[in-house]
Amino acid sequence: MSQIKHIFADRLTNITVTGNLIRLAMGTLQPPTEQGQKPQLMLSQTLVMPIEGFLPSFGMMQAELKQLVDAGVLTLQLPAQQDEASTVQ
Repeated sequence: MSQIKHIFADRLTNITVTGNLIRLAMGTLQPPTEQGQKPQLMLSQTLVMPIEGFLPSFGMMQAELKQLVDAGVLTLQLPAQQDEASTVQ
């Protein structure tokens, strides 16, 4: 019986699309090397999958986010509106 490999990441650091593949770069926070420094986010691994597999996964993440908001675990903050002077045309 094979064991499932668990992968940990503190966050996604980058998303790249090349052809029909999407690459999700993941990073982990590394402790500071000197006192007073902040932890550094370092690339730890990359998940590569076909776009056809990513799209349903994205829908699953959106559904989970909605459940967390509905349960009061998270609060969504909408971005502040930009005034017309700051809008790039």
